[in-house]
Amino acid sequence: MRGLYIYGYAHEPFQMRNDGIARKVTAQIKALNTKGMSCRQMMCERKEPLTLWRKIAIHLPFGHNVGDPLNEYKKEFDGYDFFYIRRKPLTLLRLLNIRKLRKHNPDAKILYEICTYPFKKELTHNKRNIPLWLREVCYMPFMKRYIDRIVIVSEDKSIAGIPTIPIINGIDLKLIRPINPAPEDGAIHIIAIAKIQWWHGYDRFLRGMAYYYRSGGTRHLKLHIVGNGPAEKDLRIMIARYGLEDRVIMHGYKTGEDLDTIYDRCHLGLIALATQDKDLHVHSTLKSRDYLAKGLPTMSTGMTDVFIGTDYKYNLKLPNDKEKVDMRNIISFYDEIYGNTPRRQVIKEIRDFAERTIDINITMEPVVRYLMDEG
Repeated sequence: MRGLYIYGYAHEPFQMRNDGIARKVTAQIKALNTKGMSCRQMMCERKEPLTLWRKIAIHLPFGHNVGDPLNEYKKEFDGYDFFYIRRKPLTLLRLLNIRKLRKHNPDAKILYEICTYPFKKELTHNKRNIPLWLREVCYMPFMKRYIDRIVIVSEDKSIAGIPTIPIINGIDLKLIRPINPAPEDGAIHIIAIAKIQWWHGYDRFLRGMAYYYRSGGTRHLKLHIVGNGPAEKDLRIMIARYGLEDRVIMHGYKTGEDLDTIYDRCHLGLIALATQDKDLHVHSTLKSRDYLAKGLPTMSTGMTDVFIGTDYKYNLKLPNDKEKVDMRNIISFYDEIYGNTPRRQVIKEIRDFAERTIDINITMEPVVRYLMDEG
């Protein structure tokens, strides 16, 4: 069974790059091929400079995405048994080329992955992106003519009249080594790794730290924010305003051994604190998968999907406070874990949980079953 995974941009600018997504796509393709399929990735190879005009044009009614393989129809799209398309903002050009994909491959199974749903508030939080949402509303009803299934990281049974295949996010655990603990220095080290956006809610954590120390708090907390993104500048301003320069480190973009070194110092992983503000109350973030693979206890508002219905004890569900996080909850969580259990044992127990639940070969099973079903 031959398949084509349609996603990616060979010349992606640094400011658009997301290593977590790239690793997930590679892992998904590997999982499909492990099951005896022959799937390869189709990326956009044509370089499209991200000029000011291009940024404006993306938001116009008939604008198109930068670096979308479906900006043009290629002959090499033809002849596959299945197509796996990862969502990008829906444009008229993308819709028309998906239509061509169906016309040229009438017997193929076409899957369309929506990695975050619902996504209305995520798009419309910035009013400049409202045209993108209006395009989704306009074009999505037509997709049921061409798409067989939507692969969705949620429990929705159908979207826009298209049946879904619910999955959870997974990763290739073989590529991630567990934490090798650095020597203790008396501090509680917390990592927050992200392409920093408003829905991560890290501003609430900073306000909580500032309030804790203004109120006489004495425990040594150290927050390591790893990554870049639209909300980075605001966080830097807050750190300076609250005098947290010695307690919060903005590492910027890190990968490989540099990232592993930061992880080795950390005791807790911060997922997100404001996903509920975009109507996402159960989440399946890639960073939560990285934290689990590393052997790191986690904290977030909302609920991480993989913990539902289990007795998993290494996650702290924080209250949905729009103002600040209570550092006393963080400290109690840390003490409860590491006051009773050696750190290496904690790491092993979390890693074992990850291997049972979020390995990519497990999480892709619903997709594999659908593709292999000859009916």
